[in-house]
Amino acid sequence: MKKYSISILTLSVFAFLFSFAQEKDSIKFSHEYHVQEEEINCADCHAAEKSSSGRDNLLPDMQVCADCHDVEDESNCNTCHTNVDDAGSETRITEYNTLFSHEKHLAADLECATCHGDVAGVGIGQHLSLPDMVKCMDCHQQKKVANECATCHAPNERLKPLNHDLAFLKTHGILAENSVSDAHMTKDCATCHKTQFCQDCHEGENVDRFAHPLNFEFTHPLYAQGKEKNCFTCHDDRQFCSDCHVSNNVLPYNHSAGWANNIEGDGGRHKIEAIVDLENCMSCHERNADQICQPCHTN
Repeated sequence: MKKYSISILTLSVFAFLFSFAQEKDSIKFSHEYHVQEEEINCADCHAAEKSSSGRDNLLPDMQVCADCHDVEDESNCNTCHTNVDDAGSETRITEYNTLFSHEKHLAADLECATCHGDVAGVGIGQHLSLPDMVKCMDCHQQKKVANECATCHAPNERLKPLNHDLAFLKTHGILAENSVSDAHMTKDCATCHKTQFCQDCHEGENVDRFAHPLNFEFTHPLYAQGKEKNCFTCHDDRQFCSDCHVSNNVLPYNHSAGWANNIEGDGGRHKIEAIVDLENCMSCHERNADQICQPCHTN
């Protein structure tokens, strides 16, 4: 009896493993063939012109295929299915923007390829080409249409990106620096956050010492010259620098004795510098030019 039990158990294990060894069914569909060779339009298979939500099911079912194919003939099943013994359907898109309306975008004369890319050039294989948020925002900005969060996101929708996990508060600095230094990044902090968002936190007592050590006031000139782009992560207005330097009477190294004088026709070194590169002077004195320049130049 024990010998029979072992045999049954062995057969059960083999049957279980065999079921997993069978190829999982997937749909063999070529956009390239249907669009380029058969000249079928997107709307013939995808009812996008009637879709008002990003969660609508726009993948064609078998009945749509039946308009061209004889789906009743079982000998044709392998035309689309890799495993006809366990035929299934393509995975539907269930997690996408609820408020997205194909209907509105098509009414604005947008082509399918504007958002989905060149799917017409894709052969056999699955190709879900969905636009990311940066692409959507860039298009909205160019078209001068609403670009606020509520335009696309429902009030109860989770807006945080997946990388904003529990450790993100400690690791986000690396991403912020890369966003500024790499102009070719497709996703960066500025997509959602304005500079003030960062400053509201970094100017507080809780994190300022992580960014600027206690002696940073004395060492920051070297840092500013060597890693200027990093400074622009938070301080994108050069006036921030000049306001601080003026209020603390911090002068550039060339503003030494003899920099300026009232000798007629002379003016000192600053006259030559102003003639050669006036914009450099104005980088600090744009706001206080009336107080700095006029007392001498109006006489």
